[in-house]
Amino acid sequence: MERIVLEVDDRTAKAWKLASSQKRKTLSAKLGAAINETLTKDADIDFVSYLNELRDKMETRGLTQEALNDILKDE
Repeated sequence: MERIVLEVDDRTAKAWKLASSQKRKTLSAKLGAAINETLTKDADIDFVSYLNELRDKMETRGLTQEALNDILKDE
């Protein structure tokens, strides 16, 4: 596990320091999952966008789904 630093307001920082270790552990797990989901979702969206752009370029160059199917059928 790796440690990261997040900036929060003074009230949140004080509440964190006063929280029990169990509450901090639970909240850390929830925050870690939320951060990971958000960052992964963005990466997935970027990858899908990349694939869509690639498909458009290939179609422009003549590699349509039909042409691709023909190539794969020959092999």
